[in-house]
Amino acid sequence: MDLVIGFVFIVAAAAFVAAPFLTREASAEPMGPAPRGQLERQKLDAYSAIKEAEFDHRMGKLSDVDFAALREKYGAQALAAIAALDSAHTAHQRKLGEVRRPTRIAFCPTCGRGVPPRANFCPACGRSLKEAVA
Repeated sequence: MDLVIGFVFIVAAAAFVAAPFLTREASAEPMGPAPRGQLERQKLDAYSAIKEAEFDHRMGKLSDVDFAALREKYGAQALAAIAALDSAHTAHQRKLGEVRRPTRIAFCPTCGRGVPPRANFCPACGRSLKEAVA
């Protein structure tokens, strides 16, 4: 009788341990771009790993070949995170640019003279053009 109970416990424990390997999860697929915090963390982790590898190489724990391989691997991870952060930042800036476009004044509202691009003051009368936009 004890042998049967022990066998049932072993089968139940094996089924419990094997269950995650036998089921498919839909959440294992990437759901879209990673959040900014996760990308920052990935970048910092790659930097830390490179720093650790450099320290181990200087201490003689890593050969030149191993160090080059680790440096390449973690450098690629850091560059991927930086590129993703940069593209997210560019997309955010583009979205802001579509919402808020700068106003350009072609002529001074006071004297009517043409104003060069990016001028803050009228070259003829000296009036502030930023006040005219507001």
